[in-house]
Amino acid sequence: MKTYLTFSLFVCLLLSMNESKSQNDVENVLTDILFILDGFNEPATEASVMQTGAGWFHTAKSLDKFKVNVSVGISGLPFSSNKKNFTVRDTDFLNVDIREGDQASIPTTLGGRGLDFFDFTIEGETYEFQAFSGLDTDFFALPYVQGQIGLWKETEATIRLVPQIKFDNSYYAVYGLGLKHNLSQYFFKENRSVEIAFYANYNLTDLNLDYNEPLDLAPTDGGDNLATITGSLIDFHSINTGIVVSKDFNKWTLSSAVNYNSSWVDYSLVGERSLFFDLFNDVLTTLSETRNSFKVDLGAAYQWTPKWNLNTQISAGQFVNLNISGIYNIN
Repeated sequence: MKTYLTFSLFVCLLLSMNESKSQNDVENVLTDILFILDGFNEPATEASVMQTGAGWFHTAKSLDKFKVNVSVGISGLPFSSNKKNFTVRDTDFLNVDIREGDQASIPTTLGGRGLDFFDFTIEGETYEFQAFSGLDTDFFALPYVQGQIGLWKETEATIRLVPQIKFDNSYYAVYGLGLKHNLSQYFFKENRSVEIAFYANYNLTDLNLDYNEPLDLAPTDGGDNLATITGSLIDFHSINTGIVVSKDFNKWTLSSAVNYNSSWVDYSLVGERSLFFDLFNDVLTTLSETRNSFKVDLGAAYQWTPKWNLNTQISAGQFVNLNISGIYNIN
């Protein structure tokens, strides 16, 4: 979870108001709801890193200069039940109270419908909101197309695209750019028992999540809503770097890689404009914590024909992901 150290100064400047009970109430509510949003988004961030970081290579070799191939693949990632919910306690919050009990298990982006209610007060008036609802899925498939071209000095560039895919009332798309540089040329010259390469790629996952039911921050006495939230615009960014080692056995190529991942999230809320809603989104844009993680890849590719390779790869980190792709050598 993030540590929100900048709120006091930021909210003071943004609201341009003197120290008051109202300001403290608003500041604390924003902190508490952002705490919930952070837990809501965290498993989806981890899953995005796993899926978008898979399938970028099937060998440490680089294509010859100006040689091109294209591939079509799919990554499949099952979600364990412990990633679909997270626990919050009254002691986690400054202003917000869990309505029933002192703790609640609420959905993440991968979970189902949020049923728990929370209460908070501003200037003595009590407001309520319901927990966010997730995608309610146990498995996520990510189809993609990508192209690779060989450059100078045994370097290879890759472009990846996941066209916009719709599910329910939401949709997502992925864009990626990668580079791979062969290191064996410096160690083994022409007599190479294994191939070793360094690679790096950047991925952007654009998720537009529409809630099945609006999330209202409403007064308990039935007055006007403080804010109405109908969805989230979430951009998952990840930078993956690593070392891949591969070896050819006749028509088979076996590979293994170790990856270091840095990721962060930019998100904003969609809904009815109001002072509190706009303030909420302004604060959201200032907070994007970078997370780091490792994963390991194991792959096997088979040269089906002189033009076609079939590649399989399993990745293990915070999740386990299976990737399958067909690679066609154009020239």
